[in-house]
Amino acid sequence: MRRFTREVRYFLYKGFTPVTKGLILLGGVFLLLIHLYKPLSSLIVLTPVTFFRYPWTLLTYPLVNPDILSTLLSFLWLWFAGSSLERSWGTQTYGFFLFLVTLVTGLAMALVAFLLRFPIQIYGFWLPLTAITWAWADVFRGQELLFWGIIPIKAEWLAWLHAALTFLRYFRLDWLLGVASVSGIAVVYLFRGRGPFAQGFRYWLWRRGFSFKGWTGRSRRKKRRLRVVE
Repeated sequence: MRRFTREVRYFLYKGFTPVTKGLILLGGVFLLLIHLYKPLSSLIVLTPVTFFRYPWTLLTYPLVNPDILSTLLSFLWLWFAGSSLERSWGTQTYGFFLFLVTLVTGLAMALVAFLLRFPIQIYGFWLPLTAITWAWADVFRGQELLFWGIIPIKAEWLAWLHAALTFLRYFRLDWLLGVASVSGIAVVYLFRGRGPFAQGFRYWLWRRGFSFKGWTGRSRRKKRRLRVVE
C-alpha cells in the first residue's frame, strides 16, 4: 500500500502540477463511475433547487461530465492551461484560485437559476475553465497558439472567445445566467495587479501572521511522537 501511495505521489508531483493532474484523474474516475452507476451524478451535480441541502455540490459540479468527447477536450485544455498556470503561480496559490473560481461560479449560477426558477443542472469543467483560461492568458499575454491546430490566435483573444462562448451558451436561457456563467473571471483580478493574492496565497497568509513553516513543523513533530509511541 505504501509503495502504491508513493507511486501516486510521484505521478502527481512530477512536473510540479499535482492539482491539475489530480483534477483530471478525479474527473476520469467520476466519468467512469457515473457511466456505471448513473444515480451517483445526483449527489455531485449542482441543482439550483436543492443546492441548499447539498452545499458540497458548489465544488463538485465540475466532476460531472456526461459528454465523453467534451470531457476529453476539457481535460486536454485543463492539462495545457492549468499546468502552465500551476507551474507559474505555485500549487498552493493555484489550488486556492481553483477553489474560489469553482465556488464563485457555482454559487452565482445556482442563485440566479434559483431566483429565476430555471430547472437546470450545472456541471462540467468548462465553467471553471473560463476563468482558468482568462488567468492563463493574463500570465502568458502575447503567446500565440493554433486554435484547433489550424488558426493562429493570441492567448488574450482565445480567453475572450472562450468567455464569449460560455456566456452565449447560458445567455440563451437568460442574460443573468450568461453573466453568472463568466463570474469566475472576477476572481482572476484578485490574483493580479494590486489584488490581495497577487504575490501568492502563502504571502497573503504570511502577511496575516500565518506560517506554513510553523504548521508543517508541528505536523512533523507530531508524526515523530506517533512513531516513537508505536
